[in-house]
Amino acid sequence: MSDGTAIEWTDATVNAVNGCTVLSPGCKHCYAMRLAGTRMKNHPTRVGLTVDTKAGPVWNGDVRLHEPALLQPLRWRKPKRIFWNAHGDLFHDAVPDAWIDRVFAVCAATPQHFHQLLTKRTERMREYLTARKAAKPIMVPIGDGTLVQHPFNSELRPPRYIWLGTSVEDDAHGRERIADLVETPAAVRFLSMEPLLGPVDYLAQYLHALHWVIAGGESGPRARPMHPDWVRTIRDQCAAAGVPFFFKQWGEWVPASVGVATHMIRSDTGHVFPEPRDPANCDHFWSGIAKLGKKAAGRLLDGVEHGAMPEMAHG
Repeated sequence: MSDGTAIEWTDATVNAVNGCTVLSPGCKHCYAMRLAGTRMKNHPTRVGLTVDTKAGPVWNGDVRLHEPALLQPLRWRKPKRIFWNAHGDLFHDAVPDAWIDRVFAVCAATPQHFHQLLTKRTERMREYLTARKAAKPIMVPIGDGTLVQHPFNSELRPPRYIWLGTSVEDDAHGRERIADLVETPAAVRFLSMEPLLGPVDYLAQYLHALHWVIAGGESGPRARPMHPDWVRTIRDQCAAAGVPFFFKQWGEWVPASVGVATHMIRSDTGHVFPEPRDPANCDHFWSGIAKLGKKAAGRLLDGVEHGAMPEMAHG
């Protein structure tokens, strides 16, 4: 749990559920997985959640509830944007419904905050919240035994202080997740398109049901580059649909317009060529990129900082 975070689009993180399983290419260089198997491997909240491999630590599928983190929002009086479970997935198969109920109960008990819940397992999220909305009101215990009504019960509209999102890294791994998200009862739905590893050509057809899009490249020692056209297309589609767009970072790699090109990346496949090419002799798919590191790369897209957020209102 953290009252303060380096994540640009939130104010605090609450890691109530820790542990996960690698699900798709976006998970390959997961910073939480690496941290759980290195610097935090002996911490009580992380011990035994990864296995060592030649490629580094990998989630083993075990999950753990950290009670002090779960209850932390109850002690924060000043309104915050809270990103839940940055080191796990609330809708992982191994997470009991009772844990999910308690997370939503804490959200309901702290409506002064904006609660941001992000998952790759959108099918379970959709099924869980659809069932809760159709069920009779249930009271969920939190903390000292206080009972709180689940905020998605049938007679209630989905609250605006709970934002539900999914991670999308490329075309192949995003379509079903976005479709599930659009069908999930929610007042605010968002996408985290980070690390963006390929084009997402079908985004425009879903933007009418989305309220926020975050996009960014990958950071870390083995980061994969992002073609500038992928994120430009997302930016332009959001602008056309009137959806707030937040560009989080380039990551380790930047386009040639920012740095001196040392590699080339192809927009349709993401293939990286390990040396610069003469643009005059390349087709339009290729773009020059350079590896500068996250800090030097920054978060300006075509010279502009994009930091739009959903409307901050609890109504």
